[in-house]
Amino acid sequence: MPGRPRRRYTAFLVSVAAERSRGNGASTLVYAVMKPGPEEALEAVRARVDSRAALAIVGSLSARIAKALKLKPDEPHPV
Repeated sequence: MPGRPRRRYTAFLVSVAAERSRGNGASTLVYAVMKPGPEEALEAVRARVDSRAALAIVGSLSARIAKALKLKPDEPHPV
C-alpha cells in the first residue's frame, strides 16, 4: 500500500544584503533554511527581514551540517 509521497528538503543558504542608514554601505547576513525548493527558501527569509533587502540563494548545506546546526524545516536560522 503506497503511502503519501514524502517531501524532500534541502538546507539552502540565503544571503540578505540590507543597506544601512547614514550611507555606511551595506550589511550582509546569511540564513540557513530547510525548504523543498529555492523559491520557498527565499520567501521564508523574506518574511523575517526588511522588504527592501536584496535576497539571493548562495549555496546549500549537506545533511550532516544541517543536522549539526539542528535546523528544522521552515525555520530560518542565521549562520
